[in-house]
Amino acid sequence: MSLHTVLGAIAVSATLWEVFIAPKPGLVDRFGPGSHRDMDFVTFLLSASALAPFWQKQALEGLRGVPPAEALDILRRTGIEMDRVMFEATSGINTHKGLIFALSLLLYGTGRCFFLGEGLRPGKVAAAAAAAVKGCCERELGSLESELPARPLTSGERIYLEHGITGIRGEAERGFPTVLEHGIPPFRMALDKGATRHDSALYALFNLMKHGEDTNIVARKGYAFWKADYLRLVEDLLAHEVPYDTGSLGSIRKMDEFFSINRISPGGAADLLSCTLFLHDCDTLSPVVVNI
Repeated sequence: MSLHTVLGAIAVSATLWEVFIAPKPGLVDRFGPGSHRDMDFVTFLLSASALAPFWQKQALEGLRGVPPAEALDILRRTGIEMDRVMFEATSGINTHKGLIFALSLLLYGTGRCFFLGEGLRPGKVAAAAAAAVKGCCERELGSLESELPARPLTSGERIYLEHGITGIRGEAERGFPTVLEHGIPPFRMALDKGATRHDSALYALFNLMKHGEDTNIVARKGYAFWKADYLRLVEDLLAHEVPYDTGSLGSIRKMDEFFSINRISPGGAADLLSCTLFLHDCDTLSPVVVNI
Protein backbone atom coordinates (compact mmCIF):
# COMPACT_ATOMS: atom_id res chain seq x y z
CA MET A 1 0.00 0.00 0.00
CA SER A 2 1.41 3.41 -0.97
CA LEU A 3 2.14 5.98 1.74
CA HIS A 4 -0.36 8.53 0.39
CA THR A 5 -3.08 5.87 0.63
CA VAL A 6 -2.11 5.15 4.24
CA LEU A 7 -2.13 8.86 5.12
CA GLY A 8 -5.51 9.28 3.46
CA ALA A 9 -6.88 6.38 5.48
CA ILE A 10 -5.59 7.97 8.70
CA ALA A 11 -7.41 11.18 7.76
CA VAL A 12 -10.64 9.22 7.22
CA SER A 13 -10.15 7.54 10.59
CA ALA A 14 -9.64 10.89 12.34
CA THR A 15 -12.80 12.25 10.73
CA LEU A 16 -14.87 9.25 11.80
CA TRP A 17 -13.44 9.11 15.31
CA GLU A 18 -14.36 12.76 15.89
CA VAL A 19 -18.06 12.21 15.19
CA PHE A 20 -18.14 8.82 16.98
CA ILE A 21 -16.81 10.20 20.28
CA ALA A 22 -19.65 10.98 22.70
CA PRO A 23 -21.04 12.75 24.55
CA LYS A 24 -19.50 15.87 22.99
CA PRO A 25 -21.26 18.92 24.45
CA GLY A 26 -23.34 20.65 21.78
CA LEU A 27 -21.79 18.67 18.93
CA VAL A 28 -23.10 15.99 16.60
CA ASP A 29 -22.15 12.52 17.78
CA ARG A 30 -23.55 9.00 17.80
CA PHE A 31 -25.90 9.94 20.66
CA GLY A 32 -27.61 12.78 18.82
CA PRO A 33 -27.40 16.04 16.84
CA GLY A 34 -26.27 18.20 19.74
CA SER A 35 -27.19 21.85 19.23
CA HIS A 36 -27.84 21.32 15.52
CA ARG A 37 -31.21 20.97 13.85
CA ASP A 38 -30.05 20.42 10.28
CA MET A 39 -27.59 17.53 10.70
CA ASP A 40 -27.05 14.31 12.62
CA PHE A 41 -24.67 11.36 12.93
CA VAL A 42 -25.70 9.95 9.55
CA THR A 43 -25.13 13.33 7.88
CA PHE A 44 -21.54 13.25 9.09
CA LEU A 45 -21.06 9.67 7.91
CA LEU A 46 -22.32 10.63 4.46
CA SER A 47 -19.94 13.58 4.36
CA ALA A 48 -16.98 11.54 5.60
CA SER A 49 -17.68 8.90 2.96
CA ALA A 50 -17.83 11.49 0.19
CA LEU A 51 -14.57 13.11 1.29
CA ALA A 52 -12.64 9.87 1.82
CA PRO A 53 -11.11 9.53 -1.69
CA PHE A 54 -9.72 13.08 -1.67
CA TRP A 55 -7.50 13.11 1.41
CA GLN A 56 -4.76 11.03 -0.17
CA LYS A 57 -4.58 13.52 -3.05
CA GLN A 58 -3.61 16.26 -0.62
CA ALA A 59 -0.89 14.05 0.88
CA LEU A 60 0.40 13.26 -2.59
CA GLU A 61 1.08 16.96 -3.28
CA GLY A 62 3.57 16.97 -0.43
CA LEU A 63 5.03 13.60 -1.34
CA ARG A 64 5.78 14.71 -4.89
CA GLY A 65 7.71 17.74 -3.69
CA VAL A 66 5.36 20.65 -4.39
CA PRO A 67 7.04 23.65 -2.68
CA PRO A 68 5.11 25.51 0.02
CA ALA A 69 4.73 28.68 -2.07
CA GLU A 70 2.79 26.72 -4.69
CA ALA A 71 0.94 24.31 -2.43
CA LEU A 72 -2.02 26.37 -1.22
CA ASP A 73 -3.46 27.03 -4.67
CA ILE A 74 -3.18 23.34 -5.57
CA LEU A 75 -4.67 22.17 -2.28
CA ARG A 76 -7.53 24.62 -2.61
CA ARG A 77 -8.43 23.36 -6.06
CA THR A 78 -8.96 19.92 -4.60
CA GLY A 79 -10.59 21.53 -1.56
CA ILE A 80 -13.21 23.20 -3.76
CA GLU A 81 -14.06 19.81 -5.22
CA MET A 82 -14.26 18.41 -1.69
CA ASP A 83 -16.68 21.18 -0.71
CA ARG A 84 -18.82 20.29 -3.71
CA VAL A 85 -19.07 16.57 -2.94
CA MET A 86 -19.67 17.31 0.75
CA PHE A 87 -22.63 19.53 -0.07
CA GLU A 88 -23.95 16.98 -2.56
CA ALA A 89 -23.73 14.17 -0.02
CA THR A 90 -25.38 16.19 2.76
CA SER A 91 -28.03 18.01 0.68
CA GLY A 92 -26.34 21.35 1.23
CA ILE A 93 -25.26 21.00 4.87
CA ASN A 94 -21.79 22.22 5.91
CA THR A 95 -20.35 19.42 8.02
CA HIS A 96 -16.60 19.58 7.34
CA LYS A 97 -15.68 22.80 5.50
CA GLY A 98 -13.24 23.98 8.18
CA LEU A 99 -11.74 20.53 8.52
CA ILE A 100 -11.20 20.27 4.77
CA PHE A 101 -8.93 23.32 5.01
CA ALA A 102 -7.05 22.24 8.13
CA LEU A 103 -6.61 18.55 7.40
CA SER A 104 -5.66 19.18 3.76
CA LEU A 105 -2.78 21.30 5.01
CA LEU A 106 -1.66 18.65 7.49
CA LEU A 107 -1.82 15.95 4.83
CA TYR A 108 0.36 18.12 2.62
CA GLY A 109 2.64 18.62 5.63
CA THR A 110 3.04 14.88 6.19
CA GLY A 111 3.90 14.35 2.55
CA ARG A 112 6.30 17.28 2.54
CA CYS A 113 8.10 16.00 5.64
CA PHE A 114 8.50 12.55 4.12
CA PHE A 115 9.77 14.11 0.88
CA LEU A 116 12.39 16.03 2.87
CA GLY A 117 13.30 13.01 4.99
CA GLU A 118 12.24 14.73 8.21
CA GLY A 119 9.95 12.04 9.64
CA LEU A 120 6.37 12.56 10.75
CA ARG A 121 6.73 14.19 14.16
CA PRO A 122 3.73 16.46 14.85
CA GLY A 123 5.80 19.64 15.16
CA LYS A 124 7.58 19.03 11.86
CA VAL A 125 4.33 18.22 10.05
CA ALA A 126 2.58 21.29 11.48
CA ALA A 127 5.49 23.54 10.48
CA ALA A 128 5.42 22.18 6.93
CA ALA A 129 1.68 22.80 6.78
CA ALA A 130 2.14 26.34 8.11
CA ALA A 131 4.69 27.12 5.41
CA ALA A 132 2.00 26.55 2.79
CA VAL A 133 -0.21 29.29 4.28
CA LYS A 134 2.49 31.83 5.18
CA GLY A 135 0.97 35.31 4.90
CA CYS A 136 -2.54 33.91 4.44
CA CYS A 137 -4.10 35.89 7.30
CA GLU A 138 -2.70 39.19 6.08
CA ARG A 139 -3.72 38.54 2.47
CA GLU A 140 -7.19 37.23 3.17
CA LEU A 141 -8.18 38.90 6.44
CA GLY A 142 -5.88 41.85 7.01
CA SER A 143 -6.70 43.25 3.58
CA LEU A 144 -10.35 43.57 4.64
CA GLU A 145 -9.39 46.46 6.90
CA SER A 146 -8.57 48.62 3.89
CA GLU A 147 -11.05 47.30 1.32
CA LEU A 148 -14.20 45.24 1.76
CA PRO A 149 -15.21 42.75 -0.95
CA ALA A 150 -18.26 43.37 -3.13
CA ARG A 151 -19.83 40.13 -1.86
CA PRO A 152 -21.28 39.72 1.64
CA LEU A 153 -18.71 39.01 4.35
CA THR A 154 -18.37 35.46 5.61
CA SER A 155 -18.89 34.79 9.30
CA GLY A 156 -15.13 34.37 9.77
CA GLU A 157 -14.36 37.65 8.01
CA ARG A 158 -16.90 39.53 10.09
CA ILE A 159 -15.54 38.08 13.32
CA TYR A 160 -12.00 39.04 12.31
CA LEU A 161 -13.01 42.64 11.60
CA GLU A 162 -14.94 42.93 14.86
CA HIS A 163 -12.61 41.06 17.22
CA GLY A 164 -9.33 40.30 15.43
CA ILE A 165 -9.89 36.54 15.69
CA THR A 166 -8.24 34.68 12.82
CA GLY A 167 -9.82 31.26 13.49
CA ILE A 168 -8.58 28.21 11.62
CA ARG A 169 -6.51 30.34 9.21
CA GLY A 170 -4.53 31.75 12.10
CA GLU A 171 -4.21 28.37 13.76
CA ALA A 172 -2.77 26.91 10.57
CA GLU A 173 -0.43 29.82 9.83
CA ARG A 174 0.95 29.70 13.38
CA GLY A 175 1.73 26.00 12.97
CA PHE A 176 -1.30 24.54 14.80
CA PRO A 177 -0.11 25.55 18.30
CA THR A 178 -3.42 24.69 19.96
CA VAL A 179 -3.23 21.15 18.61
CA LEU A 180 0.45 20.72 19.50
CA GLU A 181 0.17 22.20 22.99
CA HIS A 182 -3.40 21.47 24.10
CA GLY A 183 -4.57 18.58 21.92
CA ILE A 184 -1.84 15.97 21.60
CA PRO A 185 -0.30 16.28 25.12
CA PRO A 186 -3.63 15.84 27.01
CA PHE A 187 -4.61 13.01 24.67
CA ARG A 188 -1.36 11.14 25.32
CA MET A 189 -1.42 11.91 29.03
CA ALA A 190 -4.88 10.34 29.28
CA LEU A 191 -3.71 7.29 27.35
CA ASP A 192 -0.75 6.95 29.70
CA LYS A 193 -3.15 7.01 32.66
CA GLY A 194 -5.01 4.02 31.23
CA ALA A 195 -7.94 5.81 29.60
CA THR A 196 -9.36 4.41 26.40
CA ARG A 197 -8.69 6.13 23.09
CA HIS A 198 -12.31 7.30 23.20
CA ASP A 199 -12.12 8.94 26.62
CA SER A 200 -8.64 10.29 25.93
CA ALA A 201 -9.98 12.03 22.83
CA LEU A 202 -12.91 13.43 24.81
CA TYR A 203 -10.48 14.83 27.38
CA ALA A 204 -8.38 16.33 24.58
CA LEU A 205 -11.52 17.95 23.15
CA PHE A 206 -12.24 19.73 26.42
CA ASN A 207 -8.68 21.09 26.47
CA LEU A 208 -9.03 22.27 22.88
CA MET A 209 -12.32 23.95 23.80
CA LYS A 210 -10.53 25.87 26.54
CA HIS A 211 -7.58 27.06 24.48
CA GLY A 212 -8.76 27.34 20.86
CA GLU A 213 -10.14 30.35 19.00
CA ASP A 214 -13.58 28.96 18.19
CA THR A 215 -15.34 31.19 15.69
CA ASN A 216 -18.35 28.85 15.81
CA ILE A 217 -18.98 29.86 19.42
CA VAL A 218 -18.43 33.55 18.68
CA ALA A 219 -20.76 33.44 15.66
CA ARG A 220 -23.56 31.73 17.56
CA LYS A 221 -23.27 33.20 21.05
CA GLY A 222 -21.12 36.31 20.78
CA TYR A 223 -17.61 37.30 21.78
CA ALA A 224 -18.44 38.15 25.40
CA PHE A 225 -20.00 34.74 25.99
CA TRP A 226 -16.99 32.96 24.47
CA LYS A 227 -14.49 34.87 26.64
CA ALA A 228 -16.37 34.39 29.92
CA ASP A 229 -19.37 32.08 30.39
CA TYR A 230 -18.18 29.51 27.86
CA LEU A 231 -14.76 29.15 29.48
CA ARG A 232 -16.37 28.64 32.90
CA LEU A 233 -18.47 25.83 31.45
CA VAL A 234 -15.40 24.23 29.92
CA GLU A 235 -13.57 24.39 33.26
CA ASP A 236 -16.42 22.35 34.73
CA LEU A 237 -15.81 19.71 32.05
CA LEU A 238 -12.08 19.68 32.76
CA ALA A 239 -12.73 19.16 36.47
CA HIS A 240 -13.49 15.50 35.70
CA GLU A 241 -10.36 13.36 35.72
CA VAL A 242 -9.61 10.62 33.24
CA PRO A 243 -10.21 7.72 33.06
CA TYR A 244 -13.85 8.82 33.33
CA ASP A 245 -16.10 6.97 35.74
CA THR A 246 -19.88 6.61 35.48
CA GLY A 247 -20.49 9.74 37.53
CA SER A 248 -18.21 11.87 35.37
CA LEU A 249 -19.82 10.65 32.16
CA GLY A 250 -23.24 11.44 33.63
CA SER A 251 -22.14 15.01 34.38
CA ILE A 252 -20.70 15.37 30.87
CA ARG A 253 -24.04 14.19 29.43
CA LYS A 254 -25.85 16.86 31.45
CA MET A 255 -23.45 19.47 30.08
CA ASP A 256 -24.15 18.13 26.59
CA GLU A 257 -27.87 18.70 27.20
CA PHE A 258 -27.18 22.26 28.39
CA PHE A 259 -25.00 23.06 25.39
CA SER A 260 -27.55 21.55 23.01
CA ILE A 261 -30.54 23.40 24.45
CA ASN A 262 -28.63 26.69 24.39
CA ARG A 263 -27.21 26.17 20.88
CA ILE A 264 -23.57 26.17 22.02
CA SER A 265 -21.56 24.35 19.36
CA PRO A 266 -17.74 24.20 19.68
CA GLY A 267 -17.27 23.14 16.07
CA GLY A 268 -13.83 24.70 15.83
CA ALA A 269 -12.60 22.53 18.69
CA ALA A 270 -14.09 19.47 17.00
CA ASP A 271 -12.01 20.18 13.88
CA LEU A 272 -8.89 20.53 16.00
CA LEU A 273 -9.67 17.20 17.65
CA SER A 274 -9.62 15.53 14.23
CA CYS A 275 -6.27 17.22 13.57
CA THR A 276 -5.00 15.99 16.95
CA LEU A 277 -5.92 12.39 16.20
CA PHE A 278 -4.44 12.61 12.71
CA LEU A 279 -1.08 13.94 13.90
CA HIS A 280 -0.89 11.44 16.75
CA ASP A 281 -1.63 8.51 14.47
CA CYS A 282 0.88 9.65 11.84
CA ASP A 283 3.52 9.98 14.54
CA THR A 284 2.92 6.42 15.71
CA LEU A 285 3.00 4.82 12.26
CA SER A 286 5.14 1.72 11.98
CA PRO A 287 8.56 2.45 10.39
CA VAL A 288 7.75 -0.31 7.91
CA VAL A 289 4.72 1.64 6.71
CA VAL A 290 6.55 4.97 6.62
CA ASN A 291 9.31 3.46 4.49
CA ILE A 292 6.96 2.08 1.85
